[in-house]
Amino acid sequence: MPLPAPLVPLLEGTLIDEAAVALGQDLGELMERAGAALAREAQLMASEGVILVACGPSNNGGDGYVCARLLAAAGRQVQVWPVLKPKSALCIAQAEQLPESVDILARPPAKAPALLVDAVLGAGMRGRPREPVASALLQLRELRCPILSADVPSGLGSDLCLPAKLTLCFQVAKLELLRHSVGEFKTVDIGVAPAAYQDVQPSCFRRFPVLKRTGHKGTHGELLVIGGGVFPGALEFACRAAVMTGCDLVRAWTAEGPKLPPGIVVHRQMNRVLAPADAVELTPLLVRASAVLIGNGLGREPGAHEAAQQAFSLAVEMGVPVIVDADAIAALGDQLRELEEGDARILITPHRTEARNLIGSGIDEETLHAWARPDRVLLAKGTVDLISDGWRWQRNPRGNARMAVGGTGDVLAGLAAGLMARGASPFDAARMAVLWITTAADGLWQELGPCYDADSVIAALPATLRGFLKPLGMWPPVSG
Repeated sequence: MPLPAPLVPLLEGTLIDEAAVALGQDLGELMERAGAALAREAQLMASEGVILVACGPSNNGGDGYVCARLLAAAGRQVQVWPVLKPKSALCIAQAEQLPESVDILARPPAKAPALLVDAVLGAGMRGRPREPVASALLQLRELRCPILSADVPSGLGSDLCLPAKLTLCFQVAKLELLRHSVGEFKTVDIGVAPAAYQDVQPSCFRRFPVLKRTGHKGTHGELLVIGGGVFPGALEFACRAAVMTGCDLVRAWTAEGPKLPPGIVVHRQMNRVLAPADAVELTPLLVRASAVLIGNGLGREPGAHEAAQQAFSLAVEMGVPVIVDADAIAALGDQLRELEEGDARILITPHRTEARNLIGSGIDEETLHAWARPDRVLLAKGTVDLISDGWRWQRNPRGNARMAVGGTGDVLAGLAAGLMARGASPFDAARMAVLWITTAADGLWQELGPCYDADSVIAALPATLRGFLKPLGMWPPVSG
């Protein structure tokens, strides 16, 4: 069975559009198809009478202008109310194509139309709409006519939300429509390339947490990494990778072992293997942490699993985001399986064998996606990586055979953990981390073939990050 269609957050729409353009698609053509789909649905919902199209200033408004033009061409009586003057280039171009037969209004009509097409605010809108849109939405509500919304109802999530009878989602359904119970919605295919939303794309680096120019030590995240002792190299790789994300402080809680790089703050137990600690010792480290990574080099000897379980329980109780990798996946299996659904922020990064042991059944994509949840995100590593939060999913087809070399999984975990410590969501951290490391490794593969290792990957991370952020106008990544 194929994976179910993903349900994506509203703000994902801008990333999908950007990815589609990068894949060679024309947003104008996609807008034309979206407007045509709206016009068809409007004809079905109102076979006669006046259709009012309320348009906003951006591309959602452009969809509305296309709809109005096509309805007029079909012989319908159409009114358009530009709630705000067209602003985006595509919206302006579509507004200029309206035929003379379309009535342009300065305010809502006195008489309710047979149907209102809502193309005021798109998926990129956040929070309660401000004036003059707020008043406009109240006026549209007062018409008390059936509403067809383009992609999302305007004002979604606020008291101003237009009560759509039907929302027509373009290409992918929006998760917030389920959360806010706004009536019926359906998805229409407008020809967006599946890779734009089903595969991890460079546009996801829009989610990279920029550094604040006025920041101080700790402003940009503090990560606690728990592991080492048995395999200290794994701990070091994870810590060094986390530093590459811009995380201000990386602390390691570990057992006896070789010296770590000077940039890592080390808290050692004088044991060969990490063991459970007095809560007085561990709790202050978790209080300071903005995320905790558990498992790298931990080993499976007595005491190590108990230490992982202790740290995980405390972190979840305290609301600290957790990344579970390597030996901690087995150590925390029962706790992860029995975790009550809530608002925890947990990312688990198993390879296929670890995933099979964790889930206890087959590890096909459908099973992995069904097991994942928003509070228990999976980054399942394989020939094609899968990231899922139970609602949405993406694949990463990149990578090469040499990535089986020891340490690359620890680098991946360190990148994801560093990004979560910097404030990225588990899903965003997972996809940025996996795209970052596989792109770096693929560059090494093309240049060096099998003659690279985890050290080489870490050395390639800065240039790879610059390659993602500079085309987005985000290099160097600083604000304020």
